Amino acid sequence: MVTRDYSLFTIAINDMVERIAGWLDDQVDGATIFGPSRFGKSSAVDHWLQRLLSERHGGYVPLVIWSHTDSGSSQAVGRFYAHLLEASGHRLASARRNPLERQIMLVERWIELAAQGRGRFLVLVIDEAQGMSQREWLWLVELHSLLEKQRVRLCVFSIASLQFFDEPLGMALAGGAHVAARFMLASESFHGVRSTDELAYVMRGYDDGSEWPAGSGRSFTAGLAPRPWAGGFRMEHQADRLMQAMNETLPSHYAGPMDFPMKTVAQACRHVLLHVASGGDVEVGPLQKRGDWLLRTAGTAH
Repeated sequence: MVTRDYSLFTIAINDMVERIAGWLDDQVDGATIFGPSRFGKSSAVDHWLQRLLSERHGGYVPLVIWSHTDSGSSQAVGRFYAHLLEASGHRLASARRNPLERQIMLVERWIELAAQGRGRFLVLVIDEAQGMSQREWLWLVELHSLLEKQRVRLCVFSIASLQFFDEPLGMALAGGAHVAARFMLASESFHGVRSTDELAYVMRGYDDGSEWPAGSGRSFTAGLAPRPWAGGFRMEHQADRLMQAMNETLPSHYAGPMDFPMKTVAQACRHVLLHVASGGDVEVGPLQKRGDWLLRTAGTAH
């Protein structure tokens, strides 16, 4: 809790998994999940996507997650393959090889991973995909084609910031229409916390969907604040007041949607729980002060 090494399940994560699962069922080769920074997209990919997709699919889903790293110059195709080899868990990812050898290694590794699932397909998730260059997308098209020849379907899902939204049109206008046609046919937005009910759902995770210390069988709330817990305190019950506090700290003329970043929500919840654990009371006044600081440091509603 103090180190923030945890991830809470949210409605947005559920919606993202359901959308990606639907794309897999429909055999979509590529699509994009986009949203503002700090909304929890990377956390969803890193902590939840593999397990939840496998549960929904009814078996193991072969999945490679790559947080995009720039490959450098236009001649750096070998470095591009090396990044993907590392993300794919290849034991020789760092070995000195020429680009063609790395490409062969990567295709073989992906065929191996695909064979571990019940179907002949592999899911590649590219986090921070807004940094992908056109040349990298073209190299990915080549890999897609090579796998097709081996009767393996590569499904590419991009996780990107809002600036990616016009990328398919820009790619097509720049001569990469076949890239857009393969990997950017569909898109879905990733939302934050939009209502008190959604906030209560997130905060319930501190009460029921977490454990601290590890192996104790106690939730974050019970483990960090045992006396308030014994007295009936639950984080979920603070959702109304915390949402009120966050709303009241928005600019007076704010007219945008109520869509709070998970970073803001997680920091607010953390302050509430640690405050109660140290013997403090939860009141709207203190929450407003914390909310004001959090919204200035972590960003306001989108």
